[in-house]
Amino acid sequence: MLLGALASGLIGVSDYFGRYASRRAQAMTSVGTAFVGGLGITLVLLLVVPSTITAADLLLGAVSGVLIAIAISSMWHSLAVSSSAVASPIVAAFTALGPLVYGLASGERPTTAAAIGIAVAVAGLLLAVIVPQTVENVGAGIVYAILGGLAFTVAIVLLDRTSVDSGMWPAVTQRAAALVFMLAVTRASRIPQILPRSLRLAGLAGGIAGGLGMASFIAGVQRGPVSEVSVAGSLYPVVTIALAVVFDGDTLRWWQAIGIAAVLAGTTMITIG
Repeated sequence: MLLGALASGLIGVSDYFGRYASRRAQAMTSVGTAFVGGLGITLVLLLVVPSTITAADLLLGAVSGVLIAIAISSMWHSLAVSSSAVASPIVAAFTALGPLVYGLASGERPTTAAAIGIAVAVAGLLLAVIVPQTVENVGAGIVYAILGGLAFTVAIVLLDRTSVDSGMWPAVTQRAAALVFMLAVTRASRIPQILPRSLRLAGLAGGIAGGLGMASFIAGVQRGPVSEVSVAGSLYPVVTIALAVVFDGDTLRWWQAIGIAAVLAGTTMITIG
């Protein structure tokens, strides 16, 4: 559970850097550059975390990497053709609730306190990401957001099936597969594959934070119930929102403040439960 919360914090930081870079360059280029940093940091983690190579775990990590790349690409496309008012709530709901349903169907039974905490945290997350905007192309935005949410959900389920002994190897093959996929997409789209020098540090920093966050998440689902870890690990949009308010001067609406407070309260209940 704590590893899931740590993952949320790190991935939220990663998304903040990604937002910064993507406002100044192609979103796909930003994502690809981030995966370079992510692959680098997961390779470093192999040196400090005991990790055993097994074919099944390597494959699960690689397939989850392709799905993560598809999920991020779909989410960014939804943001591009519609808006965050469409994409964010849908992706957040799938990311939080999809693995939760999978965990409950697999026989996991959270304590009463943890179950209440999950409900409060998910409600807070959905409240925090709602931003009223005038939206065009709602249908296309919804389709791509659902695709992104489903890809995130399946990726998490696959990571839950990796073994504890595999350590960081699933994270390494995930970042590697995601990087290869994004390089292929950017090449086919004829857009730059790496950020310009002025943005490269931000892109790599975001990738390092995201790689550490995913490594924390993988360690969490290897050791704990996916229903609780996935909810704790899906709260990263709240971190990104908070950073944007502090450093970019974004407006924090009253319901978003309530949502952030609910996320903190729900996460505490899950931890105690």
